[in-house]
Amino acid sequence: MGRSTTKRMSSPSSPFSFFTSHRRSQDLRILLVVAIFFFLASISQYHGSFDVSIDEDGQVQSVPSEAGDDDLYYTHHIATFKKDQVRPWTTADTEALSTREGQEMFDFLGAPPTFLPPGREALPIGRQPLEYGDEDKADYDTAAVSSTDRSKTGGSDKMFFHLAKRLRAYRGLWQHLQPDYEGLRGEDKQDQFYVRPSLDMAPAVRLLQKMEWSLFPWILKTYATTFDLYHETVAAASRRPIDERRGIVMCVGDKHSVYARTTVKVLRDVLKSSLPIEIYYAGEQDLSQENRAWFDQVPGVKVIDITTRLDQSLLQLSGPIIKPFALLVSQFQEVILLDADAYFLQDPEILFDDGGYQEAGTVFFYGRTVPNKNSKVSQASKRAWLESALPSVSNHPSKTRWFRSKGDQDQDSGVVVMDKRIHFLGLLAICKMNDVQVRNQPTYRAIWGKQESFWIGLEMIQERYSFIRFGGGVIGDLGDSIPYRQDSSSTSTRMDRVCGNQLHFNHKGQPLWWNSGLVRDKTTDGSPYLKYTAWIRDEHGIWDIEHSCLIQAFHGALKEVDWNHRQTAFEMLRMDRGVAQELGQPSVKNILTVPRLLRTDGVKGGNGNNEAV
Repeated sequence: MGRSTTKRMSSPSSPFSFFTSHRRSQDLRILLVVAIFFFLASISQYHGSFDVSIDEDGQVQSVPSEAGDDDLYYTHHIATFKKDQVRPWTTADTEALSTREGQEMFDFLGAPPTFLPPGREALPIGRQPLEYGDEDKADYDTAAVSSTDRSKTGGSDKMFFHLAKRLRAYRGLWQHLQPDYEGLRGEDKQDQFYVRPSLDMAPAVRLLQKMEWSLFPWILKTYATTFDLYHETVAAASRRPIDERRGIVMCVGDKHSVYARTTVKVLRDVLKSSLPIEIYYAGEQDLSQENRAWFDQVPGVKVIDITTRLDQSLLQLSGPIIKPFALLVSQFQEVILLDADAYFLQDPEILFDDGGYQEAGTVFFYGRTVPNKNSKVSQASKRAWLESALPSVSNHPSKTRWFRSKGDQDQDSGVVVMDKRIHFLGLLAICKMNDVQVRNQPTYRAIWGKQESFWIGLEMIQERYSFIRFGGGVIGDLGDSIPYRQDSSSTSTRMDRVCGNQLHFNHKGQPLWWNSGLVRDKTTDGSPYLKYTAWIRDEHGIWDIEHSCLIQAFHGALKEVDWNHRQTAFEMLRMDRGVAQELGQPSVKNILTVPRLLRTDGVKGGNGNNEAV
């Protein structure tokens, strides 16, 4: 870039400074004083008046100095950005677009995240080239997996770095122009926003249009601008009664419809949830007419083909990739994204009352601590990639397993809760991370992009978010006494472990929901139902990932499932068996025997009060 020709363009408040600022250091210092208590020094990347505390898992967590024991800063990890990192777009920036440097910036911001330099042949999907003008053209096949210093190697991390810059500038520009769009909409003249902008706003409006064509071309099938999309899916919903603007979104294909049928019946008939449900699928071949008809007949359930809302030729949506896009186009303002095989122990609507959701507009959950041994990319590489792929980060990445070398994954996207009024632009960023151009980068595949894209997408566009701080655990049966597969070597009772489904917790560390179905192993034909007698938290155990077991790390780590929760779980089993009988196709869904619900099966004699074993 050439030197700025106006003082305004180099102003610290200008979004152009995104492109010259350096990433701030993630300097975390802890002073340990051996006496009566530990004293922790304050941490620079948190804003406001904060003390710090130590989580049960040994993690440092910022807390307001006035926080009580139940304060959300003890129970959640809240991603916070320094205020001077979040740059607004100003009138001065619009004026600067008419300068030579401004025109260069216009061209940079409006260019696609990856595109071919003149004269280069197109590469097949998964081998997209770097930004034109990048000096170090690293090999995409190896850049994501071979280096621990991503800032030097270039590669697809550069694409993410430039994408983050564009998204942050887009956020500032979108917010700057929103009042102008709203003014036109109030006069029913929103169609003139791009066609006849005022002279003083024309350069900014043209830039926004070019950025939307570049970043989000797949919305243009149905919506003229992202402002139109916002009004149809967020603003309109916010004017409806609360029981209509909140809802559940599920993405279901034929393969997972057998789980989704049970999940819907559990929501309605066991948990008595009245939340409306939208079920999304990707085209006629994804969900059969029979399955669509079954969901359609359930009160409060609507079935939607997402390819009628977004351009499938540009997105090539299928499977779990649909999830963020379904969130984006959903008619709900406040949304619970729910996997087909996820089951709650109480009405999921309670998540809208979560303290982290009220504070930051999201509820995210951590997954299991999966060992890194099977990954193609070292944790050091992942940390280096994240640091080099984002111009700056919040206080949260330092808490991730990547940064602490504790495991291969962080987020479990089986349940995601978002307020789109707060995170509409963040959802656009998350969707961008999952469009066909980005998700075929080796880096995306190496970082478990489908799962991690929710929090990384919000990092890219600098929006706060919240995780419930507990890692994923296990709920199921004490020991591994159920021979659930022919080659299982784990057929004798081992009373030091819990084996079963992946469990997730509320802000108090109590069981809330699990995924991976209702049987011992959903990937094994004929696998029996679990009895749900015990549970354990991730932080209190050692994983046997192969058998989906968590071995207690200390005496008392295993807990008995509450008796009321066991009763709820057994109602789910009966619902699931009813779905299997209704289908009448054992090759599609096994008709299993529901075990007897006995208090004496409880690992503490059936007291059922979450007692330690």
